[in-house]
Amino acid sequence: MVFETCLNMSVEKIINAPYPFDVVDANKSKARKKFGDKLIDFGVGDPTDPTPELVREKAKQAVDSRASSGYPSTCGISELKESISGWMKRRFSSSFSSDDVLPLYGAKYAVFHMPFHFVNPCSEDFVLIPNPGYPPYTDGSVIAGASVHYLNMLEENDFLPDLSSVPAYTAKNSKILFINSPHSPTGKAYSKEFLKQAVDFCNDNNIVLVSDECYSEIYFGKKPVSVSSVNGSKDCAIIVNSLSKRSRMTGYAVGFAASKNPELLKPLASVQSKSIQGIPDFLQDAAVAAFNDDSHVLEMNKLYNERLEVLLPALKSAGCNVRKPDGTFYLWAGVPKNETALSFSEKLLLEKGINCVPGSLISTEFEGINPGEGFVRFALVPSLEKTKDAAKRLGE
Repeated sequence: MVFETCLNMSVEKIINAPYPFDVVDANKSKARKKFGDKLIDFGVGDPTDPTPELVREKAKQAVDSRASSGYPSTCGISELKESISGWMKRRFSSSFSSDDVLPLYGAKYAVFHMPFHFVNPCSEDFVLIPNPGYPPYTDGSVIAGASVHYLNMLEENDFLPDLSSVPAYTAKNSKILFINSPHSPTGKAYSKEFLKQAVDFCNDNNIVLVSDECYSEIYFGKKPVSVSSVNGSKDCAIIVNSLSKRSRMTGYAVGFAASKNPELLKPLASVQSKSIQGIPDFLQDAAVAAFNDDSHVLEMNKLYNERLEVLLPALKSAGCNVRKPDGTFYLWAGVPKNETALSFSEKLLLEKGINCVPGSLISTEFEGINPGEGFVRFALVPSLEKTKDAAKRLGE
């Protein structure tokens, strides 16, 4: 007897979608047999540097001090909300009260579930998503029943989403616009002028603007700005940020959403309180220590800048069309002539033991264009020593 499930058709789309990295993983296995531990992996966007000591020490202490604390608060302890508000004030000169901040079990949880709060199933609602972009934007939108309209991030548009290209019908029926600045993987940081355009577009069309600012603290020059500094954003914007990249805390899963509009945070807080236990209190204490300290962020940026200065010229010498990113720890490199994203990444992996990600596999073909074709992504997470080794191999 075969039990037949009654799957949500939108969930079925996600389950049955092919895994884009099957080819890469197969080639990576071949490369490991050849290069062993000398394989240099720029493919995974996960920091390899340790979480700052001050955070780890606070977590250790908090395990004992919270020995009898019971269930964690689903909407965050007051100390964490205050530390987030204080950091937003220091970093962006943006005033948020504790009531304007909602700690989250990581930013991924928030952006995936955001469409469930604002999209009406079985409707003609759209969600506008950058392409390439963080996969949970799309997966959450599809499961929520939305139609996805992608904004192709093209070099000819300076890797900015072209809001003027959105058809009037789509704009009128859109519920969410996701933006990501600095943008993963192109490294483009949006100016205050562009963010103002996005805010006006959303206010004019009654769209919720979800601003993913998780890479705001990794930059190579001018500090990125937040949408919270833009006039009009208090009406339409939800800012999402995280300690994963800022403080190399990917294993802690602590993030937050912030908005001056209580009607935008209210559904997130209500559903979160009914669906999860909340961030463990000892991790919230560690997060307070992270948000209250800025020195480790400067040290981290120094590490990424050193690696960038080594890898960037090496890629140019290897025939790549690559420019210095504004932020993130990614290099979005145009492949040499007569190469595709996949063929170039395979050549680097199998011949030189350097792993990167073909841009075509982390982008979606939309309106006849795959904006990642012709690009590969390097994550600046290997050590400086390994990065220098990679640069040497690229020159051979």
